Amino acid sequence: MALWKWAEIDENRTHPRRHLAFPEATVRPFHLRRLLLVLLFSLGSQALPAQSWDALSLALGWAHQDKDDSFTFYDEFSAALQTWTLEGGLVHSTPLGQMPVVPEKWIIDPLNNHWVIAGTRLIQVGPKGTILRTSTLPAEVADVGWDLKGFIISYLTPQPYLEKRDYFTGTLVWSYGTRQGQGDAKENLNRRPILVDEKDQVLLAEGSSLSLTILNGATGKKVAETHFRLPDGSLAPSLEGAASDRGPMALWPGHDVVFATVPATQVPARLRPTGTGLVLARLDLNKSSVEFLPIGLDESHLLIGMLDTDAVFVKPKGGLQLVKVR
Repeated sequence: MALWKWAEIDENRTHPRRHLAFPEATVRPFHLRRLLLVLLFSLGSQALPAQSWDALSLALGWAHQDKDDSFTFYDEFSAALQTWTLEGGLVHSTPLGQMPVVPEKWIIDPLNNHWVIAGTRLIQVGPKGTILRTSTLPAEVADVGWDLKGFIISYLTPQPYLEKRDYFTGTLVWSYGTRQGQGDAKENLNRRPILVDEKDQVLLAEGSSLSLTILNGATGKKVAETHFRLPDGSLAPSLEGAASDRGPMALWPGHDVVFATVPATQVPARLRPTGTGLVLARLDLNKSSVEFLPIGLDESHLLIGMLDTDAVFVKPKGGLQLVKVR
């Protein structure tokens, strides 16, 4: 097995908004005060330009990754959704000061409106932060996906239940599975991660099985179920322990590969790498094969997407971690 390397973003990196640094050896206090006065007078009434929000050091929590490799994060400090790229930095900011709840997930439609999810609320927000419409969802949300025509919601329910909704009105396009009734027990809730592949099919993972259910993205009808095999040709066994709270998945564009995060303790014993923390299950859709790859990160890191040959994680204390994949 190839060795893995990961790139650590400097945790001690100072955000540019925090201070201006002057060389102590060359600027004495008197000269420093004079220099600051000169700067202030020269600026006159002009305000200092705002510093760009930087995901490399400030990103926290879940993120929406678009096809242009931009990520949109929620920044609690600015109460805004910050859209950022590795090459271009901050490219757009959507204020959410009017939002009555803390956003949990969000989807961006073709008109640059944002569909924000919190609990069982679905709120459409305009590019400038204006709330356009609000509706109630049938249950709390486990995961979301999207294609060119709408967004898909996987609900936190005992049995699988997915909905596709229209980008422009938020109305139901199709549903899959069993909708939870109002009187149903709120027990045995399962978090089922989903992805939309490059054929606009919905890939659904569930429980301890490494199989993926494949749905037609236009109709919601089940197309197939992918069962994965180990390198020796045998069927992949189920994960060990409680797997009701599955970790996120990320699609590797152009490779027909899905990466799923799995705690090392849940990997079947005979396949388990040494050490603890997170493992990436590399699911090859073309070959229907699976490998378990250690990455050297603990379970508090959150997988949010892929950039070229790097899996992108959010660190628990903020900032991004890039892990090389193959």
